[in-house]
Amino acid sequence: MFPTRTYRARLQITNWILIILLSALTVYLIWEGNGLLIAASLLFLLIVIERSIHTEYKLSQDELTISNGKLSRTVVIPVSDIKRIERIRRVRIGHKALITYLVIVYGDEKTVSVIPQHEEDFINQLMKIKQS
Repeated sequence: MFPTRTYRARLQITNWILIILLSALTVYLIWEGNGLLIAASLLFLLIVIERSIHTEYKLSQDELTISNGKLSRTVVIPVSDIKRIERIRRVRIGHKALITYLVIVYGDEKTVSVIPQHEEDFINQLMKIKQS
């Protein structure tokens, strides 16, 4: 019997860039005074920050639950349906990848990407649960 483990999502550089750009756009729109565009940019900024901060992955004995915050739906994947996990590395500078994430393939070749803070621990725990 494995205890339920919770992994928080890692904020990548792309999240920070998007938040900075949206903040700059919002400040510009406030300066220009267009109310409808200000509301739209603030709403989009709220959604991006909320999804970035509140995304978590819960591993229990029989399922992986992916929660992207209160404003998004929760994805539940049975561990028995997981076929493979692929590590993706993008935007390399030298030998260091700036963007890394995991792609989980499950069911009928469905995919979902996850960005846990501790990738190795996440993969090891998922493999332990899958083997039991």
